[in-house]
Amino acid sequence: MRIRPGRTRSLFVGIMMLLVMIFGLVMMTRFGGAAFGPFVIIWVVVGLAGAAMAFYNAFSEEGLPLYEVDVEEDQEPKETTAFCPQCGKPVDEDDQFCRHCGASLT
Repeated sequence: MRIRPGRTRSLFVGIMMLLVMIFGLVMMTRFGGAAFGPFVIIWVVVGLAGAAMAFYNAFSEEGLPLYEVDVEEDQEPKETTAFCPQCGKPVDEDDQFCRHCGASLT
């Protein structure tokens, strides 16, 4: 299972990456752009790569995961024979409270 950031957040991050990159370039050129030669190239490459990843997440159906969650599939689901007396949803027999409504099961 992969979890990726939402479209709105990705679009916002992409725009912010571009703005920070442009602001940094303007600041570097005002304070002696020639002295920052290799750093300017690295700054632009990292800024464009970050913005590209964010825009890919915003406009693609797949997207790049922010987190990866491992789900163990060997565990068999428990068969439910007990139900909450208040809301009627299934609960485990060893539960003390309903997970859905919070009612006491004792």
